[in-house]
Amino acid sequence: MPKRIIQQSDRVMSEALADYQKRELTTEEIAAKHSISSATLTVWAKKAGIALRNRGRKKQETPTARQMEIIKLASVYRYDQVGARFGMHKQSIHRIVKRWRNWAQPRKAPFEPGDILLWRGKRFIVIDANNHDGTLQDEKSGKRYVNFCWNGGRIPKKIGENPKYFKATADAATA
Repeated sequence: MPKRIIQQSDRVMSEALADYQKRELTTEEIAAKHSISSATLTVWAKKAGIALRNRGRKKQETPTARQMEIIKLASVYRYDQVGARFGMHKQSIHRIVKRWRNWAQPRKAPFEPGDILLWRGKRFIVIDANNHDGTLQDEKSGKRYVNFCWNGGRIPKKIGENPKYFKATADAATA
C-alpha cells in the first residue's frame, strides 16, 4: 500500500514556521492554530534549518507568591520550622531559598510594633521587635513577655494590626 501523504500548502508551512521562530507560542499551540501535529511542525523546522527548541517548560523568571512567603519566613526562622508550616522538607526550603537568593529580603524583624499575633490560642500585641526576639503584651491580661524569641517552637501567626497603637505612636511623633 502506498504511503499516504497529506498535502500542506506552502502558505501554512511558512506561517507555522514564522510563528515557531517568534517563540511566543508553544509548539502545541502553533500546531493547533495551523491544524497540524506538533511532530509535523518539528519536522518542518528541521528541514528548514531552524534551531529546535529545548525540551521542558520555560524557565521561571519570578518566584510565586508561595515561594516568596517561604523566602520571607526562611530569613527569620529555621528551615525545618518553615518546612513544617508548608508541609515540606528542610532541603526543599533550602533549594527554594538558594534558587531565589536574589529575591531574598535583608534579615529584619518578622513582626512590627502594633501587629496582632495569635500564638497558642492567645492574642498578643507586639510592643517591640527585632530580628530574633521582641516584647509582646497579652490582650486580655495585659501581661508582658519580654525577649519573646521568634525562632523558638511554634511560629506566631500575624492576624492583624492594632489601630490604637498606630494612633498613639503617630501622636507621640507629632508632639
